[in-house]
Amino acid sequence: MAQKLESAPTRRRFPEPASPRRSGPWRTGTFTVAHLINDSYPNLYPVLLPELMASLRFGTAAAGLISTVTSLTTQFLQPLMGAAADRVGGRWFVVGGLALGSVVSALALGFAPSYGLLLLLLLIAGVGNSAFHPHASSIVGEATVRHKGLGMSFFMIGGNLGRALAPITASTAFVLGGRRGLLAVALPGLVMALIMSRVLTPPPPPHPRQSRIVTASFTRGLRSAGSVLTVVGLRSMATLATLTLVPIWWKASRRPITATAGMLSLLFVAGSLGNMAGGLLSDYVGSKPVLIGSAVLSSLFMSLFLLVRHPVLDYLMFMLLGFSLYSTGSVVMVFGQALFPENRGMASGLTLGIGNTLGSFGVALVGLIADRTTPATALWFVAGAVLLSIPFVLRLREARAVTTATGPRG
Repeated sequence: MAQKLESAPTRRRFPEPASPRRSGPWRTGTFTVAHLINDSYPNLYPVLLPELMASLRFGTAAAGLISTVTSLTTQFLQPLMGAAADRVGGRWFVVGGLALGSVVSALALGFAPSYGLLLLLLLIAGVGNSAFHPHASSIVGEATVRHKGLGMSFFMIGGNLGRALAPITASTAFVLGGRRGLLAVALPGLVMALIMSRVLTPPPPPHPRQSRIVTASFTRGLRSAGSVLTVVGLRSMATLATLTLVPIWWKASRRPITATAGMLSLLFVAGSLGNMAGGLLSDYVGSKPVLIGSAVLSSLFMSLFLLVRHPVLDYLMFMLLGFSLYSTGSVVMVFGQALFPENRGMASGLTLGIGNTLGSFGVALVGLIADRTTPATALWFVAGAVLLSIPFVLRLREARAVTTATGPRG
């Protein structure tokens, strides 16, 4: 009886989040649209790299460094943002993140007069991106009870579609208005921030118990985190290197910016399909076969893309490369949340944030290789490096097994 009297006030004081659990499909879909818009902003710059390199006068190694430096905020801060979101709750991680990322990204690409200021503004814009991700993904994760791989895929497909629209959006704005025309790309983020402010009314409450970081389950999760982060890092390196070097390679081959934008958009569209297919497949065959298959296929299609010189087959190989590169997105997210079930926001930020930051440092190395040789040679290096993730995948336990061992939250 005493236990019942003690537990009742705790439930009244810290209610479960109302918005995601009680919402209809339309409101859950709104999170996917918000993810689409949020993830378009960090992906506006790759298609513009050749133009920015010409106007601001920097080389291939410096172009690779952009991915590394921006990851210090877009990725590395995500665990801290996730822990803060778990502690204080509220709507401003989502709303403020969308607003900050949209405005500052547009200013960076449209008005930065130097390479240094471009980096600084992209760093600030990344703060908004890192604030959005862990809070939004933890809300979606709590609302998904069965088939978490597929459930998280629906949320993450928004990010992939946002990446697909980013090259078209950036190239269209640039062709129509030059660099100054890129200021218009801030509008979708500002509008979506207003919509999410309404969707998250009332705001999600804090989760003091989930915000405790040093727990027994957290310590157990850390023992397997290194392998997960290595897998994420190598996948991220391959993806970012492709996005950075292929536009530069095509510009040298005299391909127009609109053709480059179309090819990158096809990569992301195929990636969104691969992301959903990987999440669905992992629910039935397990996560490890998906991760290993993704590494093998990514290396294969990267190699074929570099070898093929046919005007149709190179499009096909590039799409298949995107499909395989992004097929592990939801799988590694489920792994991360299973490793740290009591801190889902922290888990989302740790898995994507730290893992992708490790991958971005690899892109700086790839950029140096491209500067010393050619972009194509550097991509051959990436095709081999992505296979190094396989031994680390073999060390992982299946996400379902980890969830059982650590006691999943309902």
